[in-house]
Amino acid sequence: MSWQSYIDDQLLAAGFCYASINGHDGSLWACSKGYTVLPEEATKLANLLGGTSLDSIAAGGFMLAGQKYAYTRGEVDDDEGGVPFLQGRCKEEGKSSQGCIVMRTSQAVIIAVHDPAYSGGATFGKVNIEIARIADYFVESGF
Repeated sequence: MSWQSYIDDQLLAAGFCYASINGHDGSLWACSKGYTVLPEEATKLANLLGGTSLDSIAAGGFMLAGQKYAYTRGEVDDDEGGVPFLQGRCKEEGKSSQGCIVMRTSQAVIIAVHDPAYSGGATFGKVNIEIARIADYFVESGF
């Protein structure tokens, strides 16, 4: 399966409106049409999720594809071996229902944005399960 298939056939099909897969170095592996996560944004998130704390974004949030997100929750050191992740809520006026999930695997950062208006009825919980399933598969496959 190509990297683009994970975007089109899995993440977007699950109810995300935008998605991107980037390497830890910020390189683009695949993305949804019209959605560009900047290399420095992807690298910053990969480094944060590879560290020991998300405190540096707790107050100021983070950027994805040029949009500001408030950090809502995340975990980098799951005792049960879960994939490091963070979630955020868009801070742009009129887009506060838009949320994002970022997961760090061995070599990649999987980034996806959910907006109930464009999800086809998919809840944030449902899309969260889908991105976690893909992230677990990447880890099991060495990516």
